[in-house]
Amino acid sequence: MQRKFSLLNSMLISCITEDGQAHSQQINSLLSLSEFLGSYTVTNYNLKINQVNYDVVKTGKCGKQEYPKIALQRNGYILPTELTLTQSSDLEYFINEHVGNIYRLEIDSSVYQMSR
Repeated sequence: MQRKFSLLNSMLISCITEDGQAHSQQINSLLSLSEFLGSYTVTNYNLKINQVNYDVVKTGKCGKQEYPKIALQRNGYILPTELTLTQSSDLEYFINEHVGNIYRLEIDSSVYQMSR
């Protein structure tokens, strides 16, 4: 009997603070992603999902939301294709189904641009 292993365990976020301290954390839930993003006063993060690196840059604020959202961005426009994220595997699913180089991630009350 073969087992399927979830690749989700390979989600890692990291950042370097102004004082040069490096921080990283394995991400296994949207809550842990949200907590990491809120823990450090930086605007640039690195998010690795299944061995693919994404630069995550805080670009602004949005209204407080119950659930995070992700959308595909092309030529400076947010496409109507978006997904409300209820679990961290939704993030992986969206990126695999909607291949692109730039995404818009709204989590808590912040907006981030994710790019390859």
